[in-house]
Amino acid sequence: MKPKLLTIIVIILGGLLFSFTSLKSGQTYDFGLGFWGPHGHDSVWHLSLINQFSRGIPLQNPIFSNTILNNYHWGFDLFAYLVSKILPLNLLDIYFRIIPIFFSLLIGALSYWLVYKITKNRLTSTIFVFLNYFAGSFGWIYTILKNGQLGGESLFWSMQSISALINPPYALSIIMVFAGLILWLSKRNNNQPFWAITIGIIFGLLTGVKIYAAIIFGLSFSLFFIWQFIKTKKILLFDFLLCATFGLISITIMSCLGVFSQKSLISFQPLWFAHSLIESQDKLFLPKLAGFRYNLSFQLLSYKLPIFLIIEIFLLAIFLIGNLGTRILGLSNITQKIKTKKNTPTDNLLYLTMLVSMLIPTLFIQKGTAWNTIQFFYYFLLFFNLYFAITLTSVFQKSKLLFFIILIITVPTTIGTLKDYFGYPPPSSLPSDEVQALNFLKSQPYGTVLTYPYDKNKKSNVSTPIPLYLYETTAYVSAFSGQPTFLADEMNLEITGYNWQKRRQESLAFFDQDYDQRFKNRDFLVNNQITYVYLVGYQKSDSRLSYWTMQLDKIFENQSTILYKVRR
Repeated sequence: MKPKLLTIIVIILGGLLFSFTSLKSGQTYDFGLGFWGPHGHDSVWHLSLINQFSRGIPLQNPIFSNTILNNYHWGFDLFAYLVSKILPLNLLDIYFRIIPIFFSLLIGALSYWLVYKITKNRLTSTIFVFLNYFAGSFGWIYTILKNGQLGGESLFWSMQSISALINPPYALSIIMVFAGLILWLSKRNNNQPFWAITIGIIFGLLTGVKIYAAIIFGLSFSLFFIWQFIKTKKILLFDFLLCATFGLISITIMSCLGVFSQKSLISFQPLWFAHSLIESQDKLFLPKLAGFRYNLSFQLLSYKLPIFLIIEIFLLAIFLIGNLGTRILGLSNITQKIKTKKNTPTDNLLYLTMLVSMLIPTLFIQKGTAWNTIQFFYYFLLFFNLYFAITLTSVFQKSKLLFFIILIITVPTTIGTLKDYFGYPPPSSLPSDEVQALNFLKSQPYGTVLTYPYDKNKKSNVSTPIPLYLYETTAYVSAFSGQPTFLADEMNLEITGYNWQKRRQESLAFFDQDYDQRFKNRDFLVNNQITYVYLVGYQKSDSRLSYWTMQLDKIFENQSTILYKVRR
């Protein structure tokens, strides 16, 4: 088969399979709208943000009414909103089908283009495309031994290649990073200020799309600039303008996103991910080793310090190798280049990128939601794919059989993940009754919706697909009605640093009403500018809401939902 034809097949067929993690979600089934994987939470959040752009910028927080959305990068959501205004299609089709297919093909094409510019080798470039679609971790070894099933994609914490599209800001950041690096490779030697500023703008805009990527490349380009200055003893105008533009754009966007108004969301906690591998029941879970390590941590001034250090190094190695999977073979290419001093400037920049993206989650966690810091690590795996692709090219030239064996053991976790997205029924749904209710609410004047606070205890013993109100704390009422909610999606409120606990207590107190407190409860509605009260399922019977004393008018009801409007 001709190399170009092979590349086209890999990009088109691989891209379609790569996008399948999104394609089935957001469609209507006999039970309502279905959602596979994290789409039942993460995509609902993005849909709620996309709806808010019709109200203008600065963006209103759809899950914490009467506040501005701070400390969150909404660049992808703006992109999706603009696409929805250009294409005469349903937002769900745009979000779950049009954008994923477009992104997958673009990631494939840019992957090929980038690596071909670096290596001038078509096979290496095509392998890199394949790895960016399908490379996985060693988690499948554990799941095969434990229950005979293929799985374990995120057993070692990090999302793998196949799941990139379920995190659309990350997918868009890959496109921007690859486009920026292609321009950097093409224009850097020309030393033209225009291109340095253009590339700086592209990377600076990452701050509004995926701030993790902006931090990684901001540090990487800065360190690269410093290294070049030390090496050449002079300031290179191209690199200086790129870094200066990058920094200026980043600071401006962070100011607009309200990042500087928040306290630090990062906490220094070395090896949290490595430790949690043996402490968490949904990971490797080795309680005896975890207990032994914990006890040793209090005896660091004794002769047991070397044992403690050996365990720490061992756990870090498990974390890295487990996530890398067969990518670890790419280390041979990296070490060979370093030993023979054949590093190019591109290699040096990418080494810095991988180092930064590996060190940050190794040393720090995000306050509130510790595991969120793993998103830095995605870029470590992404660029390790390049050096693994170079190694696989060398293996192919020596032994095609060995090449295909390595390739086969690279993809089992991907197969396990895709199997879940081909399954039926989906894990979560928006039942038809709620679709009807939320469509009605969408047609009403703009106003804040009070919903019953999420109760995770109600989720037990519910068959799939689990209704979104039981599935997880989500922004689904806002996502499908376009109306802001008083309190929803506590997970994202925690991540973005909002003090949401008080509102939860107030909401619970309101729904657990005492007749003697009816005037106070009425004040709660008025003072918080609440326009609608939305109840579904068990909430209708569990709530002690006396709508006639609260001056609420019932404006909609079907078998599972009730919608009240606050009388003014």
